[in-house]
Amino acid sequence: MNDSLENLEYAHEQGFLSDAEFERRHALLTQSTAGGFVSEALSSASGLVQQAVESETAAEIADGSKQLVKKALQSDMAADIATGAAAGAVIASVVPLVGTGAGAVVGATLGFYKHITKKGS
Repeated sequence: MNDSLENLEYAHEQGFLSDAEFERRHALLTQSTAGGFVSEALSSASGLVQQAVESETAAEIADGSKQLVKKALQSDMAADIATGAAAGAVIASVVPLVGTGAGAVVGATLGFYKHITKKGS
């Protein structure tokens, strides 16, 4: 407990503060203490995130991820899935009670199925 709260409790025990005034001041002190703690924690977390973003490891991970995504997008499977998703979305947009998103998911699934059942794959 910090000194301000101890002083407040002492003043209340000695009769210098009414119960209502003690409760009001106690609430103000605990709110400002909690707010300061949260502010300090957020500041610390922000610094850690900034260090992680600026580190070489983060740059290596980002570069590796970028290369992986490029390879995936250039694959036949990605083309089949994307084509199926686009076709499913277009078809589902005109069918009542079926949303575009649901159509895209069904189309992507069918595109994946088409890819894995191709002869010579």
